[in-house]
Amino acid sequence: MTFGPCRAPGQPLQFRLPRWNPATRLSPACLLMLALALPAAAADGAPDWPDTLERDVRAFHAALRDSHPGPVDPANPGFAAALDAGLEQALARVPRTLDFAGYWWALREFQASFDDGHVQLATRDAAPTLPTRWPGFLTRSSDGDHVVATRLDDDALPALDARLLDCDGIDADALAQAVVGRFRGLWDLNAQRVAHAGRLFLDAGNPWVARPVACRFQEGARVRRVMLDWRDLEPAGLAERLTATRRLQATTTGVRTPRRGQLWIAAGSFSAERDAPALTALLSDLDDTARVRAARRVVLDLRGNGGGSSHWGREIARRLWGDAALAALPPGDSRVDWRVDAANLAAIRDFGAMLRAQPDPDAVMLHWVDIVDRGMSAALGRGEALWRHPADAEAMPAPPAPRPRAMAADVPVFVLADAACASACLDALDLWLPLGAVLVGGETSADTVYMDVREQTLPSGLAAVAIPMKVYRGRSRGHNQPYRPAHAWRGAFSDEAALAAWIDGLPPAGATPATHTR
Repeated sequence: MTFGPCRAPGQPLQFRLPRWNPATRLSPACLLMLALALPAAAADGAPDWPDTLERDVRAFHAALRDSHPGPVDPANPGFAAALDAGLEQALARVPRTLDFAGYWWALREFQASFDDGHVQLATRDAAPTLPTRWPGFLTRSSDGDHVVATRLDDDALPALDARLLDCDGIDADALAQAVVGRFRGLWDLNAQRVAHAGRLFLDAGNPWVARPVACRFQEGARVRRVMLDWRDLEPAGLAERLTATRRLQATTTGVRTPRRGQLWIAAGSFSAERDAPALTALLSDLDDTARVRAARRVVLDLRGNGGGSSHWGREIARRLWGDAALAALPPGDSRVDWRVDAANLAAIRDFGAMLRAQPDPDAVMLHWVDIVDRGMSAALGRGEALWRHPADAEAMPAPPAPRPRAMAADVPVFVLADAACASACLDALDLWLPLGAVLVGGETSADTVYMDVREQTLPSGLAAVAIPMKVYRGRSRGHNQPYRPAHAWRGAFSDEAALAAWIDGLPPAGATPATHTR
């Protein structure tokens, strides 16, 4: 696990986990432990899939019940009932679960029911691979429609950009909700549809949905009926085809000058685990105050940034606007409550041990770990369900030297973001926009007020989950509320030269959180 510090304007220091990376590889020792924990086999040697699903979904439910703030959150009285309803739905799948696909999609449905990007589920190395089939084309979400994004060269298939009307009498939007949204969650978010609507015509063996047979498409002035011929799609082809449906582009982290007078500061991730060297180099480049002061226009490029540690967004702000500007932001009223639980406390202590094992551990992070460790330990001894993180507990004995403003006066700052922006990427916007930056590009993703996850492998060893441990109170950006840009980009997010030219011609303007309720 990796934590990173952030501070909402005028608020105590907070720490955020990166979005959990389900691609994390396990050591040989861990793989041996997982092998010992694999699901019980039936008489014919195959796993007992009903038993495997029941044990794992009950463990997932128990982890949320015992470690997530939701079940004891007075501001969310319906959480516990929704948690139990999700378990009941998954248990209803148990008798009809015949294979890994049935197991996996039942778990995904349970996970998606929380509409929370921090409640996560991923397979482990021991899990089987799910073969994928497709009808020779995939669609993407485009301004409220589903249009063909990629296809084989076959006259029997709908044309590129043909608009899906319905399949088997089911409206395109209703079909996408049933086939994809129910197993991904957050389907009313544009960012979620941009990221996952391309899975509408992918069949990964989900037995809990019906595969379409015939669909109607609008091609120019005519409506065309297409019978679907499902066929295998190899993993390499799957990745390429899905990329065509998303139209997202991860930027390359670093500082550059694509146009005269334009300082382009790009962070494709805020992951402290994966990208710390590149982000550290970026901060070093921004320490060149003469280069920053010479800029006539600043672009903060967050394309493809799914979050990580909020530390990086704050450090970028310190180098551009200076500490005085951050201190002058209006004070907020946000606070943090931690779910008091032995497993959560163990996760905090494990993180502290990892920090202390580093050659030069971060003193701010260690200070924060000690505060949470002591506070949660005492609350656990008192039998409390929630522990309030002290608002004034973050004072450091030797605070860093204040940084002056490096940018010249009245230099416009634009933040370029897309549908990938979530978690710590949103935290950066929470800080940068009040400082005067203007959001451009696309609508962002969103996150709930539940955050800072710990990981837990389920009993079968086939999957692992991420469980949020704390709840944010009084955050200015609401629960699952995205940001919408002041200026929307309609071109390809991969065309950096075109983006740079476009931003050069934009007038400064404000941006506010999108109106979004659940």
